[in-house]
Amino acid sequence: MNVRLFLTVVLSALVFAGMTMAQNALKQAFSADPKVRAMTEAYSLDAVDHAKAHFGIELDWSERSVEAVEQLLAQMNRMYVGSNPRPSEEEISAVAKAYGSYVGEVYRRHHGAEWGTMTIEGGSFPAVQAKSGAVFWPIGKALKRIKDGPAENIAFYYRGLLPK
Repeated sequence: MNVRLFLTVVLSALVFAGMTMAQNALKQAFSADPKVRAMTEAYSLDAVDHAKAHFGIELDWSERSVEAVEQLLAQMNRMYVGSNPRPSEEEISAVAKAYGSYVGEVYRRHHGAEWGTMTIEGGSFPAVQAKSGAVFWPIGKALKRIKDGPAENIAFYYRGLLPK
């Protein structure tokens, strides 16, 4: 077997196993919340508007559009890394909320899921719970993609969440 392919398969399995174990351990802390759903739906519309206005890209709610989001976040990461001074935490967080909400909404619309809050160490965060019970944080992933780069690929993350 090709060493590169082997490492990719092993890394993918470890990432998926780690996400599954973490999600299962924290499942009980999730609480569905229609207010969070309304907020993230609005944020996701901000992503659609932002992508069109700043990049000329139409996000169409298809699963393929998550690849476009990855490309946009990759471009934002390059701008973030190359900026001096860097954008403020508030600016980065606003963009991450929009694009992370968009990715969560794409998942919800195609696979059924609920928006709500996940309480971890006393803090509450917007999260999505899939029908399987798995909980994920697309807003946090979008923030990490912008700040930390290619290792936080949101399209790869999304594909890992898809029902098998």
